[in-house]
Amino acid sequence: MENAVDALKIAFAVFVFVMALSLAMYMFTQARETADVVLQSSDVTEFMDYTSLANVIDGSTTVDGNERIVGLETIIPTLYKYYKENYTVIFLNSNGSPLELYETQTNINLWSTGYTNKYYSNNTDLRVCSFDVDEETRRHEPWTGNTDYYKQNLDMFLSGGTFYYPSGSGESYNYSDIIGNGGFIEKYKNSQFRESLGEYTFNSVDSGATTGTTNVEGREKRVIVYTLMD
Repeated sequence: MENAVDALKIAFAVFVFVMALSLAMYMFTQARETADVVLQSSDVTEFMDYTSLANVIDGSTTVDGNERIVGLETIIPTLYKYYKENYTVIFLNSNGSPLELYETQTNINLWSTGYTNKYYSNNTDLRVCSFDVDEETRRHEPWTGNTDYYKQNLDMFLSGGTFYYPSGSGESYNYSDIIGNGGFIEKYKNSQFRESLGEYTFNSVDSGATTGTTNVEGREKRVIVYTLMD
């Protein structure tokens, strides 16, 4: 009789434990879903209409659609998402011309077939005014293909450090020489930018070249344009 009572106690304890564990898992799931909703609601891009920015991609100075004035506190988080969400970030001067961020160190002869520098008049211009996974991959930038390398490169670009090629070749992008000591943050810490959101059609014109990404012809792509204020 005593053994039966002990068995019932053990069974009841196991039942209580299973119930508590199930409740805890349910609460964690609810907390995660709530956190996802909060994060999504805090992302302004979730609720802003996108307009066609084809003219900006082609070098026009006219942008229509949703705009706001922002500083680095908004721009920096946006940059750290471009390679994860695969959207384009373009920087322009106040007159609408491309704002030079750095000069690519890659070999033009190794650029993917059909690649052109569409933001400058010269298709072989080494100057860069944007962050774009597709463009960087087709230029064979050394940080492409690995999210850790993208982050390392952004860290160095923003702070003015040196990004060393992961290949171990000894080559590097010294952003303090390119942008100045302190990098992009130091140079534009007191500046404001007009932020414009839109979409454009990304067309791949590769002729069988291996680029490391799958580019679908005619694919719609989000773009965020930051125009430096006077």
